[in-house]
Amino acid sequence: MLGCVGDRARVSQIESLRQQASQARAANQIDQARAYLRQAIKISPVNSRDERAASADLRRELAGIDVSLGEPFEAEKLYKDALGLLETAPAGSMEAIINLRTQLAGLCYRQGKLREASELYHIVLKLESSSLGGEHPDVLGTLSILGGLELKLGHSHESEALFRRQLVGVQKLAGGEKREVAAVMDNLADAVAKSGRPAEAAELRAKAAQIRRKLCDEC
Repeated sequence: MLGCVGDRARVSQIESLRQQASQARAANQIDQARAYLRQAIKISPVNSRDERAASADLRRELAGIDVSLGEPFEAEKLYKDALGLLETAPAGSMEAIINLRTQLAGLCYRQGKLREASELYHIVLKLESSSLGGEHPDVLGTLSILGGLELKLGHSHESEALFRRQLVGVQKLAGGEKREVAAVMDNLADAVAKSGRPAEAAELRAKAAQIRRKLCDEC
């Protein structure tokens, strides 16, 4: 009984610290908010699946503050720690894992760590595809990001494959003559051109321009 009472008291203390952090953020007392969250993380248990999920969420919240303050290294460590907690068996929710991996990938991208970002986005794509389906808008968005990232890395063939996959999905969702389709065609044209096929790239850009002209005529 004493153990149960102690556990409830600790949960209550953690929630109180989290609320104080939220109030401090609202008052623009950012350092105080971070201190409250660090204290909550320090005392948060990580024995059960639910406890690990709650502790991971505290780390995610603190990482978000660090990102806003331009402290990516602290944020990256927190995201990785949170992922470690969520992916410990029995794992936390797939939605939370995908969300954290996406935030970590974006953070690496903004730091210029493109190869690491690519690896993370590939994992996100795999997880999203298996849990949401290949034509889900989130999957199509990740395909777009990853296609552009692979092109920056000089991987034109990989980029082309990703944009072609996105194009099929966008055409099914939006129809054949929508601005989203034209935008993907332009991105695909860039990848095709970098692969040494300028004529095919020009044809894709012409199709994209034709879609846009038709949409303007219909306005």
